[in-house]
Amino acid sequence: MRDYSRNDLEAVRAAGSKLRIKVVGLARIAPDVSPELALATIESITVLGSLQASPSVKSALEPVTR
Repeated sequence: MRDYSRNDLEAVRAAGSKLRIKVVGLARIAPDVSPELALATIESITVLGSLQASPSVKSALEPVTR
């Protein structure tokens, strides 16, 4: 299981980085993460299991989901 909080993603953005997320099991993106923050900080996401995120974040991440 891996959780991504708004603070985690804001730190990634502040560092000028992007995440390549690969999770086997459960990946959770906090409910207070906006679609804009998710897109600004997540380059790609692969989840073999389940992704828990708001519907708007899931929809925004569709192009980078593998």
